[in-house]
Amino acid sequence: MGNELPKGWKEVPLFDIAELSTGKVDANHSTEDGLYPFYTCASEPMKSPDFSFDDEAVIVPGNGANVGSVLYYNGKFQAYQRTYVLSKIRIHPKYLYYHFLRYWKERTENKQFGSATNYVKLVNFSTYLVGIPSLDEQKQIAEKLDKLFDQIESIKKSTERIPELLKNFRQQILTYAVTGKLTEDWRKDKQLDAWRVELAKDCCMKVQSGGTPKGSKFETVGIPFLKVYNIVNNKIDFESEPQYVSEEIQNSQIKKSITYPGDVIMNIVGPPLNKVAIIPDTYKEWNLNQAITLFRPKEYLNNKYLYYFFCEGSSVNSVIDKTRGVVGQVNISLRKCRDFSISIPPMEEQLEIVKRIEVLFNILDDVEKRYKALCDKLDKLPQALLCKAFKGELI
Repeated sequence: MGNELPKGWKEVPLFDIAELSTGKVDANHSTEDGLYPFYTCASEPMKSPDFSFDDEAVIVPGNGANVGSVLYYNGKFQAYQRTYVLSKIRIHPKYLYYHFLRYWKERTENKQFGSATNYVKLVNFSTYLVGIPSLDEQKQIAEKLDKLFDQIESIKKSTERIPELLKNFRQQILTYAVTGKLTEDWRKDKQLDAWRVELAKDCCMKVQSGGTPKGSKFETVGIPFLKVYNIVNNKIDFESEPQYVSEEIQNSQIKKSITYPGDVIMNIVGPPLNKVAIIPDTYKEWNLNQAITLFRPKEYLNNKYLYYFFCEGSSVNSVIDKTRGVVGQVNISLRKCRDFSISIPPMEEQLEIVKRIEVLFNILDDVEKRYKALCDKLDKLPQALLCKAFKGELI
């Protein structure tokens, strides 16, 4: 095993404690209404109308992307001709299953065959050694791992809706923001002007879609040229796939779509539509392709408020059914962008709305980070438990 065995354990060849065989049918044997699990080299079993095995077994794919994975089944099942089945197991079967979970992938990772399609051979099994304690201890280890693995799955199941809940909560915050509910308590007893609604073409100094230089003449340096894929999670991600245009090309062909730091931009060709971002101050000026529209707000409209207003999505959803485009593609015309109705509170309230959104979003970002950290720990925990188990430290 490469490590010293725990006291009282012994190491035995796999074939001393189990019999190895493969299935006899091909993948076309599966049926939708089959009564029995049909194990192939896929990650999940299909269904079979009949069975060839009726035992407590450890099952491993013999080729393909899932070589290294391990499955367990107790009962009647069918197996594909390139799937290996360990049956007639003469130690505690669940103990052998967990031993394979711990070591099989690790031991076969650099001992696979084939080039186009990787696979394992009989030699991978004939050289596999199993460290085993007494039968009583095997049962204790298997039962303990069963319990711990069930707890891990229970935690995963109880937390799997967190991303959806966070997404819905963010959407609710934005909806409350642009309808005045987010600052309803703050607005009381304040002598403020009423909210008003204006078209984008009236409350913005400029609403303009971009263009693409003739012959797509891009440079490795110059004025950064944004495409839809540069808008990621409602922020500009330019460094991963940068493209530039020369000042000469910009001034002669696409001068209309020059955009500056602080401008709000939105993609108007989809799906998906309504990817929104604020132009950062990384460069003094930028340019846009024809799938993006820029909005440059007037002095009484805060750019961050406008950004969150568009992130909320109602402005796009209100025209989505009326858009036109080729099959599989939806476009919002520049005219429709200029006719977006924008709810505008007084500037003081706009700033309060932005502040409250960002405070709440920071809290949700922190929750999301903790959730991802938890998922990472849960993903690593099974292997950590298996390591402890086969060092003799679990019970």
